Amino acid sequence: MTNKTKQRIRNSGDYMKLNGIIGLSITLLILSGCWNSREINELSISIAIGIDKTERGYRITHQILNPKAISTKIYTNETPIILFSEEGENVFSIIRQNTAEFPRKIYNSHVRMVVFGEDMARNGIQDVLDFLLRDHEFRTDFYFAIAKGTTASEVLSILTPLEFIPGIRLYNSLENSESYLGITQSVDILDLVQCIISDGKNPALPGIEITTGEKGSDTLDVLTTVSGKKGLKYIDMGVFKDDKLIGWLSEDESKGFNYIVGNVKNNIEYTHYNEKDQITYEIIDSAKKITTSVVNQKPSLLVEIRVKANIGAVDGYFDIMKKENESMVVNLLENRLQEFCESALRKAQTELHSDIFGFGEVIHVKYPKLWKEIKSNWSVEFSRLPVEFDVTVELNKTGEISKSVFTKEES
Repeated sequence: MTNKTKQRIRNSGDYMKLNGIIGLSITLLILSGCWNSREINELSISIAIGIDKTERGYRITHQILNPKAISTKIYTNETPIILFSEEGENVFSIIRQNTAEFPRKIYNSHVRMVVFGEDMARNGIQDVLDFLLRDHEFRTDFYFAIAKGTTASEVLSILTPLEFIPGIRLYNSLENSESYLGITQSVDILDLVQCIISDGKNPALPGIEITTGEKGSDTLDVLTTVSGKKGLKYIDMGVFKDDKLIGWLSEDESKGFNYIVGNVKNNIEYTHYNEKDQITYEIIDSAKKITTSVVNQKPSLLVEIRVKANIGAVDGYFDIMKKENESMVVNLLENRLQEFCESALRKAQTELHSDIFGFGEVIHVKYPKLWKEIKSNWSVEFSRLPVEFDVTVELNKTGEISKSVFTKEES
């Protein structure tokens, strides 16, 4: 800026305005803050919450960061988390009562996971969700899971290797299993509530179980030794009707569910091309399209699933570049994915009678008048709804080699 320009600003009065803006900005930076802000050393940060049903009402278990264990550079024999449980008649009173009994205010804005005990989920989760939505401390970006065959407090008591904080490990593992295995889905509170209040779709939440003989434990040994006693593993999808858990999909059925609703982007699948040897596929993308038609006031659906895949591995002596072999490889995967989808639909229609796929929403959008007539009896209508699957696989790459280097050429 030249001296003449500076002088022009001063003379025009803009200089005083500029000074005023700068001064106001500095003041706002100094005075800005949240109305309910607190010093970090006054808080106990909760990373995961477990909710179980008891005779008294509920048991709330907080997985709280242990500041002594995670802040010091000196080795300590303390665990990285502290568990704090409390029982009461309703969730709100328990959360508030925790403040009176725990030495620091429990801070819930960093919660990554909410785990329901299976009994709790079967009794209904509506009241808990209402509280979580109302309370100003809870954000909406945490995920849900169901402690399959056990309590939420038991799940949160397990320490796991590699990830120092178990609650964060559950969060990261859920995202990874959804992205790379296709057997779970990450559901936040807004998605969950939307499914519950929707007329044409019911929720499905991932299950998590305690395993034995794996690298996990309920003691600090797991963080300092190679082997542990217990571990945690995401397994199966829990199927709801409204806000109540009513059953489970198996692993293959869970995969079918995720292909139908379009959750699968990266995944590993395999098929056998003979009794002994198998082909491993890397799913690199998938997409679904659901269309509906009506004949004689009876709706039916077509689910088109398009999958792109690479060949990851081939057992035995198999030349994938032969035209007949390439077609066989594609057909094998198409048939396997079709079986996943059909088994998921069969379980939902014949055993659970719960539309977790959102087929009712598709009919609602395309045929709103028909939907008004059938929505009150949708569980029955869904159970006999004709659904066809059209699975198409596009093979992108077969790897750096076309056949096994151990294949002997015919003389």
